[in-house]
Amino acid sequence: MWWLVWGVLVVGTLVGAFFLGRDLWRKAVRLGHALGAASQELGDASARVADAVERAQANPADTSPTVFDDITELRQRVAEQRSARAERAAARRERQLATARGWSVEAWLAQRERARSVSSEPPR
Repeated sequence: MWWLVWGVLVVGTLVGAFFLGRDLWRKAVRLGHALGAASQELGDASARVADAVERAQANPADTSPTVFDDITELRQRVAEQRSARAERAAARRERQLATARGWSVEAWLAQRERARSVSSEPPR
């Protein structure tokens, strides 16, 4: 009688080990795919950073001393920098507002409705 109990325990353990091994294998394959995609994204990002560095080196910011320059030129330069900063701030504010609008319940509901209507349409 004990051989039957031990036999069931051994077979059950082997079946459980099979399912555990299969699950681990599938997770390892998914991890490999994710790592491949991440390395691709990292390569793309490093290329974008290299391009940005090249552009920054091609157009360096003027850091020369301005103590003895004409005051009207300096004021004009400050005004240009302030207007450029205001434009960047306005663009940043618009991006933030667009993001905040996307977080609203109405936007979420509209996006969900669009997704449902697309998924419910018959294939062409």
